[in-house]
Amino acid sequence: MTLVSHPVTEPPAPAGAPPREAPARRRPVAAIVFGLLVALTLCGPWLAPKDPRVGAGMPYAPSSADTPLGTDHLGADVLSRVLSGGRTLVLLSVAVLLVAYLIGVTAGMLAAYRGGFVATLILRCADVLMGLPPLVLIAVIATGTGPGLLGVAVSVVAVMLPDITRIVRATTTQILAHDYVEVALARGESTAAILAREVLPNLLRTLAADASVRFAGTAYAVATAGFLGLGAQPPTPDWGLMIMENQGGLTLQPMAVLAPAALLLALLLTVGRLSDSLGFAAPAPRRKRGPARTDAVPTAASAPAAQAGPRVPLGGASEEGPKEGSEDVPDTAATVRGLRLRATSTGLEPVRGVDLTVPAATVVALIGDSGSGKTSTALALLGHTNPGLERTSGTTRLFGTDLEGLGRRDLARLRARTVAYVAQDPRTSLPGNLKVADQIGEQLRALGVPAGERLEKARSALCRVALPDDPAFLARKPHQLSGGQLQRLSIAVALAREPRLLVLDEPTSALDPQNTARLVMEVVALCRKAGTAVLLISHDLDAVAQAADTVVVMSGGRVVRSGPQLDRLNRTDKQTDTHKPAEASEASETDDGADDAPDDTLNNALDNAAPLSVVGLCAERPGAGRIFSDASLTVPAGGRLCVVGTSGSGKSTLLRAITGLVVPTAGEVRMAGEVLAGQVGRRSPLQRRLLQLVPQNPYDSLNPRQTVARIVGRPLRQFGLVPADQVEAETLTLVEQVGLGAEHLSRRPAALSGGERQRVALARALAARPDVLLCDEITSALDRTTALSVLALLDELCRELGVALIVVTHDRLVVERIGGRVAQVADGRLRHLPAARAV
Repeated sequence: MTLVSHPVTEPPAPAGAPPREAPARRRPVAAIVFGLLVALTLCGPWLAPKDPRVGAGMPYAPSSADTPLGTDHLGADVLSRVLSGGRTLVLLSVAVLLVAYLIGVTAGMLAAYRGGFVATLILRCADVLMGLPPLVLIAVIATGTGPGLLGVAVSVVAVMLPDITRIVRATTTQILAHDYVEVALARGESTAAILAREVLPNLLRTLAADASVRFAGTAYAVATAGFLGLGAQPPTPDWGLMIMENQGGLTLQPMAVLAPAALLLALLLTVGRLSDSLGFAAPAPRRKRGPARTDAVPTAASAPAAQAGPRVPLGGASEEGPKEGSEDVPDTAATVRGLRLRATSTGLEPVRGVDLTVPAATVVALIGDSGSGKTSTALALLGHTNPGLERTSGTTRLFGTDLEGLGRRDLARLRARTVAYVAQDPRTSLPGNLKVADQIGEQLRALGVPAGERLEKARSALCRVALPDDPAFLARKPHQLSGGQLQRLSIAVALAREPRLLVLDEPTSALDPQNTARLVMEVVALCRKAGTAVLLISHDLDAVAQAADTVVVMSGGRVVRSGPQLDRLNRTDKQTDTHKPAEASEASETDDGADDAPDDTLNNALDNAAPLSVVGLCAERPGAGRIFSDASLTVPAGGRLCVVGTSGSGKSTLLRAITGLVVPTAGEVRMAGEVLAGQVGRRSPLQRRLLQLVPQNPYDSLNPRQTVARIVGRPLRQFGLVPADQVEAETLTLVEQVGLGAEHLSRRPAALSGGERQRVALARALAARPDVLLCDEITSALDRTTALSVLALLDELCRELGVALIVVTHDRLVVERIGGRVAQVADGRLRHLPAARAV
């Protein structure tokens, strides 16, 4: 277990000592010094006591009342030339950076987005520039254009451009893999809109970090050009030129060289120091009391980076041990008392007075509605507070150690030895550059397992979570796995750490019911056998109750009930299952027989008036072969189709092929009888608007840099569905339709729970006023109450607006409530089933 943030390099603080605050104190000092230097360089010419271009006395004259720093080789006042010599350097460096980033960002984004010939051309040009030594490149270009600032600017831009282009291309490639970009593509956003709205805002943090370092390099290159005589020409005051011109008189008048050199060095050092202090990382969580920490969310996947000290055997005691006066009994894994968290932007308290204890070797299920504070409470139990929240009260102890008295490094070491955390979104916790075998192998390496035994142990770990262990699967990377496979891999990685406390945050939301029950029971059985405590977070009681020793229910940021799981399970079953048999029976009676038709009958029974028809669709994964073949379906206006199947069977790929995000190898998709192009970019704007996709992963489907109001309102503006002055009102109506309120409009996705994010994604799709809505596991991150309200909304859309609906799901409740036809993806085929058999 480790932190997502960069490793902490300072030595640990002594026991009981507060964490060091020096870096935070030095940050404003560096900013002040840098600001003063910039102000001095910009305003210096106005402060110069003499004309820096005119001689004021004999050359290399010593200091005097008239010339405090003496004179240079021309007899000009050194003080005046120093004050005037920085403006050109700073302004030219800024101008060069702006031009370099304007060209480099554009070229890098286009290379990543377009690919193919465009990417090859851009990257080969960058390779040519990178192959030339910087000083040679500056000398060649400056000589060709003639000495002066223009030649220096062009040459430095040429030096900076290849690195900027490659950095932007690599970062853009990662951003383009997110679901929110695919949603924009499916909606028909132009290339410029996608790059400007979806990609560029997420590049800014990377660009800011890079620019803070690159400014120093640019200033150094400009000064070097001046020193070589290629930049500003005499008698123009310039720091680099002054150092070059006066080096021969260093022994006679050292201030003519040392003064400009000292200011140049001070400027470069403060830029670097300020960059290191800021870090351009996510803002640290604020704490009302106790030591400030900037630790990030702990994840099992990156554990080896923070491994420190000898490993504690599974079930053993931590090195820190319980402190004197500890109120925790020896068999308590973690406990929090009186926890209160407050949102810094609104002042609201998402967690209020929570008490939670996880006994050792015990399974505790923490359940509640979406947004009830489950994840925030669990993270606080590990000593972490999400950005945007501050802890106002509460004490936390982990295996007897008070976390309030620990510094960042001590906290990281304690968690690395004792805790594994499986996050809600496995995409954020699994390194994208590591293959499946290496994901687990890294954990085994940290445990000291010999290299020859890691592969076999990795295969065993995959089998425990019902994943394949063949060489082809072991060679895959995270982006090649389905949502369910990613979740199971995250659990396998966490179990490989042999933790004493395992925190599972919605570990089965992307799994089908059979795999959910099996996986939860197997994971719990393994943990019980090893004496590992488990905190199991979920909004679905049915998925976790049978495995839990204790069920804790949260609502509105409070613990409203806790106790043995059987009592709670019995009460819940009586309350929630009263109407399910009747509704399932009614659905079966209504639809039985109507959809139990063979595939070839469906292929020949297409209705040209139907909003959506699919005929003989086939899709393949490069390097992995066929995903499904000969898939055919028809959904009439207001019709419903539920697509079920095991995790990894190809259900999500089917929706993406219909949307045009995956180009099918055969078959066709029709809307109202009109054949759609296989690639989404070749479809008309109207066709793309009428076919909307709600992705599976709520943590990846919303742009993290945009507010809810901007996300939901974008389709309204893009398609001009309402006048500009009514967009805000219509946006509010849409979010209220999906169970959110006006207070959510100003929030960004990071301030929303998984269920709230899913509802925002649904509202965005509805904003386009589609004829066909493709929903990929839209209730997987929702509690039952919210899921029922969303399903009721979908039912209303189908009945009143005639929206055709295709829903991919693992949830029996969705099949029962949606009704309509049911199809199953299995063995690469789409088979249509009667509703009763599917349920």
